[in-house]
Amino acid sequence: MADLILVPTQIELDPIREMLEHDVVDQPYAFQLCGFGPIASAARTAALIARYHPDRVLLIGIAGTFDPVLHPVGTSCRFDEVVCDGVGVGVGDNFISAGEMGWNHFGSEYQRPRISDLLPLVSTFVNDVPCAGQLLTSPAASASHDDADRRRRRYPKAIAEDMEGFGVATACALAGVSLQIVRGISNIVGDRVHANWRIDDALTAAASMAACLIRRPWIPSIA
Repeated sequence: MADLILVPTQIELDPIREMLEHDVVDQPYAFQLCGFGPIASAARTAALIARYHPDRVLLIGIAGTFDPVLHPVGTSCRFDEVVCDGVGVGVGDNFISAGEMGWNHFGSEYQRPRISDLLPLVSTFVNDVPCAGQLLTSPAASASHDDADRRRRRYPKAIAEDMEGFGVATACALAGVSLQIVRGISNIVGDRVHANWRIDDALTAAASMAACLIRRPWIPSIA
């Protein structure tokens, strides 16, 4: 199996699969749900990698944007890296991440892969599909603009917020499988008024970007 395409929820999977099936008909792939949130997505991704033995994994879904000017609602992004929020000690402004305490999520100086709070993604050059930067994964999405501002201060490089990216990236890192993440921007981080969200536009944009990536080889930009 060449490609494993993962989508967190059925609401995202059905339209993405319908759109992509017209673009990647000659490409061997499997579509599967990875589940909602970092825990289910990590466990499910590990099980699916063991089942399919893919060469590459692509995670597609929706996310919130921290910067609606540079990355507006209704567009899509892919990312250079994914960072984890919420694993450590404390809450709010008192939170200290595992990495800041000197702890790895997995591994050590003598045990690889070593997984800390941040994981790199495949950022191979693809014309017209630039990498946006950093994706922030949290087990709980921002519930307000205050939450969003607090997270942006803590993670100033973060472009968007999701709930599965770091979990999927952890499973891929442990299995030694290349991963790219594409997220359609459905909302502004912290905006819980769903009437403002543009899920359909976000999924269309994500599917279009994903099709470009699936049809090309993934060569890491940095060795």
